[in-house]
Amino acid sequence: MREYYVRKKGDEEASGPYNLDQITSLIEAGKLDKEAYVYDIDKEAWIPIEENEELREILYPQKTKLSLQVEPEETEEEAREQEKAEKKKAKGGEERKKSISVTEMLAQAEGRNDSGGRSPVEKRARSAFIGLRFTTLFILGAAVSMIFLEWDLVKTANALQMLQSPYFVFAVIDIVLGIILLLQVTEIYPLVRLRAAIGLGTLSILFLTSGDHLLAIANGVLCISIYFCTATLSMPKVIPFCITGIVGLAGYITLVILPIFS
Repeated sequence: MREYYVRKKGDEEASGPYNLDQITSLIEAGKLDKEAYVYDIDKEAWIPIEENEELREILYPQKTKLSLQVEPEETEEEAREQEKAEKKKAKGGEERKKSISVTEMLAQAEGRNDSGGRSPVEKRARSAFIGLRFTTLFILGAAVSMIFLEWDLVKTANALQMLQSPYFVFAVIDIVLGIILLLQVTEIYPLVRLRAAIGLGTLSILFLTSGDHLLAIANGVLCISIYFCTATLSMPKVIPFCITGIVGLAGYITLVILPIFS
């Protein structure tokens, strides 16, 4: 997937690289606008986002030219003549306006499709919102679980010994990431995915070597869910990973937290 560097109007420093999904999230969150610039590799120059052909087609699609549909009473013969005229007009290569009813026009103006559903931009924004909320839950849930894994060490309040525990180190990292995600700062998604990848490998190995195979499975499911919840803006894709993440977090709660209070 192609990546872009972006720079807000008036800024001297650029940020990035961002893929298309990340740029879409930034625009939908109001952190970028049409006046922002993107670096065009082909032209080797900074150009407004709306002048980049690929980004313009996705972020600012051209609106269909609309006209009100007038439906006068007409005879069957007049209807056939009208149909023939329309076909001749199409063959001649002449531009035709899309005729819609007032209800349909209002629906499109509000960003809805003909059936009253959401527009593609609204769907991506909703998917990003759901992914952010579940990612925040999973990260903070993992932090709490890591703390309870070293509960006896935490009760000693020995900071030096706690920092020597990989579980406690992961807990501190997750708390920091979780707080930033609560502030809806989606720019840290690359760090969240890095944490998920490292946690998938490191924590799973630690659990397997200590004989906690179920914990290794729960950790793997949770880390994979965290990764993909931040990497997709498609509702049919993000929902399954939200569900699997809940399963992984439930595994942590069942195997780590509940036994301490039982």
